[in-house]
Amino acid sequence: MSWRVPAACLALAFALLAASGWCVLSRATSPSDGTVVNVGDQAVQARAVIIQQDSADGLFRAGDEVVAINGRGVRDSIADGVGGPAVHVGDVMHYSLRRDGRTVEVDRTLKLYPIAEAVGRNWPTLLVLALILIVSAAIFTARPRDPAAQAALLSSALAFITTSGSTHFQLEALDLVAGGQFWRWYTGEFGFMLLWASTLHMALAFPAVYEKLPFRRKVIAGYLGVLVLYGLMALYAWQFVDDPLGRLGLLGSPVLPVLFSYPLLIVGVLIYRFRNVRDGLDRNRMSWLVWSLGGGAVIYVLVFVLPQAILGHTLLPSEFHTLAFLPVPIGVAAAILRYRALNIEVVVSRSLVYGTLSAGTIGIYIGLVSLLSMLFPPIDKLWQQAAAAALVAVVVAPLHSRLQSLINKRLFGARDDPYGVVTTLATRLEQIRTPSEMLPALVETIGTALRLPYVAIEIQSSGIYEQAATFGESTGELFRLPLSYQGEQVGQLAVAPRTPREILGRRDRIVLADVARHAGAAVYTVRLTRDLRRSRDNVVQAREEERRRLLHDLHDGVGPTLAAISLGLQATRKAIGPASSQGELLGTLQEELDGAINEIRRLAHGLRPPELDRIGLVGAIRAYASAISARADDQGVTIALDVPISMPRLPATVDVAAYRIVSEALTNVTRHASARSCAVRLWVDDDLHIEVVDDGIGLPEQPATGVGLWSMRERATELGGDCVVSAGSGGGTKVRATLPLPKEGG
Repeated sequence: MSWRVPAACLALAFALLAASGWCVLSRATSPSDGTVVNVGDQAVQARAVIIQQDSADGLFRAGDEVVAINGRGVRDSIADGVGGPAVHVGDVMHYSLRRDGRTVEVDRTLKLYPIAEAVGRNWPTLLVLALILIVSAAIFTARPRDPAAQAALLSSALAFITTSGSTHFQLEALDLVAGGQFWRWYTGEFGFMLLWASTLHMALAFPAVYEKLPFRRKVIAGYLGVLVLYGLMALYAWQFVDDPLGRLGLLGSPVLPVLFSYPLLIVGVLIYRFRNVRDGLDRNRMSWLVWSLGGGAVIYVLVFVLPQAILGHTLLPSEFHTLAFLPVPIGVAAAILRYRALNIEVVVSRSLVYGTLSAGTIGIYIGLVSLLSMLFPPIDKLWQQAAAAALVAVVVAPLHSRLQSLINKRLFGARDDPYGVVTTLATRLEQIRTPSEMLPALVETIGTALRLPYVAIEIQSSGIYEQAATFGESTGELFRLPLSYQGEQVGQLAVAPRTPREILGRRDRIVLADVARHAGAAVYTVRLTRDLRRSRDNVVQAREEERRRLLHDLHDGVGPTLAAISLGLQATRKAIGPASSQGELLGTLQEELDGAINEIRRLAHGLRPPELDRIGLVGAIRAYASAISARADDQGVTIALDVPISMPRLPATVDVAAYRIVSEALTNVTRHASARSCAVRLWVDDDLHIEVVDDGIGLPEQPATGVGLWSMRERATELGGDCVVSAGSGGGTKVRATLPLPKEGG
């Protein structure tokens, strides 16, 4: 069941390609009168058959109106039906033309249609078709069940029938009254109409389909839409257009209403899907299709469709119209190569090499033959053409290895240059400022240099591997290499192949082995730094817990005991009389005891401010700011607080350090800054950030390192953070501190 859609898609594509072959063979064996006419918009405007360009022998000129052929009016012939009895090469046809207001009679001997000349004249279309076919065939071969692959195959097949039916071999005046070539041309125009529907199909399918049923409905509606538009135009032509040429101008141009609607629809769909894509990777993939397909549709309308409808001619020769869509296969290939859309990078890489070489060979051959024809005409001997082909082969042969190298570097990175990868890695590590940045930079450099979708470093600790840094997303089974330092395994490097079905090749493994030898020292350094930080954190945490225990002992044990003794002394003194010598002695003892109680309270507050446990960090900072502002001099200091309404639960070490840093900074503001205002800001992301800014006199030229500044830096440093005191941008002083918070698995 799952293979029915791909099989039907493939069968339809082969049928369309077979129809394309019939169009080419039919035109190649048919007679030609050498004219080029337009049965679309020009005929609708002029109600006449107008020759579009001068013939090679000068018998026909651009702008001539074909009135009759062999004595029968063209309008009357078309009224009886398009086409007519077959004619043959060598037959002489008599044409009645209207040129510059007068009638001109011309006899024309029919010749075999110059198919090679027509193909060469439309080389831009060949170039675009070659790239489209190569990329779409590669995509479908690798992923036949993917909706984007099916849409690409149908689009390429429809592009071929459009090209072979009408683009390469345009309509002649003879085709309107004799033979069946009009229907070959009509087949191409009908295919062109369906091509816009398949382009919409591609815009809906690439790079992924999230909901299959709505997608299928939209695709069916897209194909039915072009038929409905053509049906409405045909109905209008039969009901309201009486002139046979005017009616033919509408019925013979199925793509006419589509050209004014589907390009805008495609651009809208691309923009909508780009804005509503589900993840960033698909958005990056979509961006290539948006700019290539959407931009191509806009250029096609602005340069070819609108000028033809408004001015009667295009801004560029019509042979170049397909170049507007040259970025489409390039954009799809770029999305596959750069962002691994559809996971078929290797297939597309090889297809691009041979497709580019083929297109380049065709272009060079045509250019070389054209140049030689201008210098040494004519180039019509077999040996001359063989010499040109040999020269092209000599020019193209060296390009294969160079082109393969460029595409491989884009796809596989620098796996062919291990020394370059190691050099890049060493250069990147030299730019690292802190050990915490080392491993993320390491995996990012490896993944970018080798175009790997996923790279990770796992550090060994107590026999267990802990993931320390990652790059990208895992796409399959991981390949692991040990990381060692001085004979000791300190971790392992884990990488994913470029596609789930791919196995890392020998060259990749060699490069990764070289990288692993150099990465071992970096991993050892990071592991040592982590161990030291954990030991320091354990010491700081243990110290803080011991302080908290002492605080509770003083508050709940010693404090109440001394208070009870003080009350006993006060009662005893009152009982024996305060004025007696014993009462005075008891009074002295009570004063000394009260002093001891106050000292214990001061020590307890120094161990851990009780406000932190009572009202939390934010409340404690608000209380301290309010108190210190009230104690300032007569001018006062306005303290503005920008703190979160609620804070996450912080470790005891962090909230104490934060409170001490803020209180010390505010104390310095009120004592030394001569400031009018001060702003305190706290925020939390991965760490806790503190910022205290005042508008005072600022720092002296040679600031002294007092106990307060030293204590702020020390509290931040012992937690692995930092505290920087600097001059404010608008004057005053800025204190900025960062206190790390525990990470999961850290």
